Amino acid sequence: MKKQQSGSSLQTKSLSISFGGHTAVNAVSCQFHPNELTVIVGPNGAGKTTFFNLISGQLKPTHGQVILNNHDVSQMPPATRARLGIGRAFQLTNLFPRLSVLENIRLVVQAHSGDGWRFFTRITALPELEAKAEHFLHLVGLSSVAHMLANELSHGNQRKLEVAMLMAMEPDIYMFDEPTAGMSLDEAPSLLELIANLKNDSSKTVLLVEHKMSVVRALADRIIVLHNGEVLEDGTPDRIMTSKLVKDVYLGNAGGLA
Repeated sequence: MKKQQSGSSLQTKSLSISFGGHTAVNAVSCQFHPNELTVIVGPNGAGKTTFFNLISGQLKPTHGQVILNNHDVSQMPPATRARLGIGRAFQLTNLFPRLSVLENIRLVVQAHSGDGWRFFTRITALPELEAKAEHFLHLVGLSSVAHMLANELSHGNQRKLEVAMLMAMEPDIYMFDEPTAGMSLDEAPSLLELIANLKNDSSKTVLLVEHKMSVVRALADRIIVLHNGEVLEDGTPDRIMTSKLVKDVYLGNAGGLA
């Protein structure tokens, strides 16, 4: 496991949300650290995506707090949390389909730079932003398709483009919700390598919701297991993979974590 920097970049304190009489996330308290990739696992209905939605702001908690760099952001909308450093990619790609790959990145770079008032300016008139956009495309290996429309890309390359757009936001916290969903076996490894490389920057914290145990084993420094909206286990991959409690409750004694 990678050595963590002291202090958490993100934490949840007794984070809870109820819908009617159902508690989807129940008093979840976790700390997340820079230079650490945490994978959140659990069966369907465990509360994984709901927990993510509470952190990124799509949902507001019934009780508890989300603390980002020692600031309570629990009641802030998603756009404000994004400006403060929380970057989120969703299960479904979220692109501008009729714009080119490069234009997709340029819009994010432009918005992050504070130059959004020139939103519809041609990219050739903004050489500094174009250069930065091209840099992020190079990092994810999409330079050769920069002028293709986003909706003409393969699903795997669309996911890479979404990662590039997330990187262009330069967040402190990266959040990925089942990033390989719908990808072919030959497309997934390069995307997973991109995600793994994000934590090479020791100031970045990476959170991942994933159900494919091969992905979990390949990436995780730490695993949190949710069950019925609560933390069942929290620890290193070796500990979680051999936990009898996890196997009994999460897998019904099927042993599928081995």
